[in-house]
Amino acid sequence: MTKAALLLVTLGVAVGALAAPPAAFAGGTGATAGTVANSGTAATAAPSLSAITLSATDVLGGTSVTGTATLSASAPAGGVVVALSSDNPAAATVPAGVTVPAGSLSASFPVTTLTVPNPQSALIIGTAGGVTTYAIITVRTPSTFSSGSISVLAAGSGRGSVTSQPAGITCNYSSGTSTGVCTASFPVGTVVRLSASAAAGSRFLGWRGTPGCGEPSRITVARGTNITCQPGFALK
Repeated sequence: MTKAALLLVTLGVAVGALAAPPAAFAGGTGATAGTVANSGTAATAAPSLSAITLSATDVLGGTSVTGTATLSASAPAGGVVVALSSDNPAAATVPAGVTVPAGSLSASFPVTTLTVPNPQSALIIGTAGGVTTYAIITVRTPSTFSSGSISVLAAGSGRGSVTSQPAGITCNYSSGTSTGVCTASFPVGTVVRLSASAAAGSRFLGWRGTPGCGEPSRITVARGTNITCQPGFALK
């Protein structure tokens, strides 16, 4: 065999050795192949807290309320613990936490409201998955829960009077001074009609638009709220 032929045979053997795949990859059954096949598996992120909601948000102290913690996705195996707290435990309390079971999107928890000396609000706060959110509950006294009030604040240089139906307000006005009953309470939801009359030598100018008193002939009494209405009187 010539030197040239011998060189060609040697090169052919080398090339063949390089072209042959390692045994581990050839059949796809080696340890290296198994590691590569599993490398595409991605971890699923744990769901976070989406919302805290309450069955009632304006209650009489002592009323039991149900809260609900809702996640952004169904809870994985083992569930998700939502940490709970109240920023005003004198008005409302909650347990330290609630667990959303595996496969569920939400879980409920009790909210205990207490008797308060005056209306108070509390934030019901939840945290899970790095997200914190809250709901607001207002706890009221018996009087502010069952009633609201209307006040008359007259203005102008004239004289006149304002009465209500149902009865309760009888307010007399004279050049900057009001006498009589100018504020009265009514049951929540009562529709009250105010009527204004000018005294002799004066004229009624109309009502000044104020929140809740856009239509003085039909005022709906709101819970724990005082609605102020302002009539105007002027001298003729």
